[in-house]
Amino acid sequence: MNSMDSIPDPTVVQKCLGLLNLENYRDPFMDHKAHKLFSGHVITMAVEGMLMKHECLWDLSENLRSKEEFQDLLHLESIHESSINRKLQKLPTGLLQETAYRIFNQIDQSLKHQPGFENLGKLAPVDSSQFSLPSKAGEWAYATRQNNGVKLHLCLVVADEETYYPGKTVFSTTGVDDKEVATELIIDQDVTYIYDRGYISYPLYSDLIKRKLKFVARVKANSKLTIVSKNKIGDEPNIVLDAEVQVKHPKTDEMISFRLVEFLDEESKKYRVVTNRRDLTASEIAEIYRQRWKIELFFKWIKQHLKLVRFYSFAKEAVWNQLWLGMIAYGLCELVKIHTNSDKSVWRILQTLRHYWGDPWDDFMKAMFRKPSKTSKGRRKKGKPGRPRKHPKKMKTIQIIHQ
Repeated sequence: MNSMDSIPDPTVVQKCLGLLNLENYRDPFMDHKAHKLFSGHVITMAVEGMLMKHECLWDLSENLRSKEEFQDLLHLESIHESSINRKLQKLPTGLLQETAYRIFNQIDQSLKHQPGFENLGKLAPVDSSQFSLPSKAGEWAYATRQNNGVKLHLCLVVADEETYYPGKTVFSTTGVDDKEVATELIIDQDVTYIYDRGYISYPLYSDLIKRKLKFVARVKANSKLTIVSKNKIGDEPNIVLDAEVQVKHPKTDEMISFRLVEFLDEESKKYRVVTNRRDLTASEIAEIYRQRWKIELFFKWIKQHLKLVRFYSFAKEAVWNQLWLGMIAYGLCELVKIHTNSDKSVWRILQTLRHYWGDPWDDFMKAMFRKPSKTSKGRRKKGKPGRPRKHPKKMKTIQIIHQ
């Protein structure tokens, strides 16, 4: 018998979480006297909990006790939820940050060959999203009487319509203004940064121009921009204005020059954006700003599909750690997409992972690439003949008593 035949096919949970390579990690300081629960155990359990959307620390504990394949991965049969909570607060945040960026870098390297959007290149919307904390347990992140919470500040790399991943991440309490961390979110890539009105800062735009970094930023309707000249608008029906403008730097009084584009969306709402990209048409500049919506989709994704709306622990260090763990969990989904060479969405991949979590990896791969059993487009509805109804259909009150 071939020796390879004796090697069992790894389960999905073993294969997926094995990408972290942290299941047996021992921190030289925190785990010095630990005999059972190591840092790698808690990291792996917490990431698994977010992927599977476990609700609380008890779920993490009971999941380990009930899943033999998970016990085999961690070489751990059981652990109490209180032990997980204590360790979660003491995890080295630097290790989690390093792990997240290692995963993001793997994703980035795998997608280097992608040119990005035609003519536009790769885009990088910048924005933040808030996570609320309880009034008492979240006092360490106090902002107002009604608001304790933390922020995830993010620069998202958008490679194409379906592919986007974190490029740079900063966490803060909600009391920190977005503009205060804007320069921390600049990545050394050939991308075009996209900013919403929360990042209106002419010193920031000036710095980007001096560093020869491309950007598109929305400004207010009453921004005091001096029009120097107007560019000719071609056959672009949604473009209102394309002009060269200047504004005075608030600190140095030097004049900052850039391009202003005003355009209308599908609902005729007007947008004003400034940019230093003069190699594109006004419609292409408008399309770059429209792609800012991808970062809103990302925030919605991690809040809906991962365990990041309610935290396992509200202690300060535990909250920072859980935010990094959430980013790691998302990165794992992207890595699975890349490693399987799948054209499915990241959400569909996560759904499939959940269904086959304890099954052999080969079964998961068969499910990922299973051909649809139904090839027809189904029965098509036929339109009713005659003229369209001018007035709404009148309805009568329906009275039903169900016993």
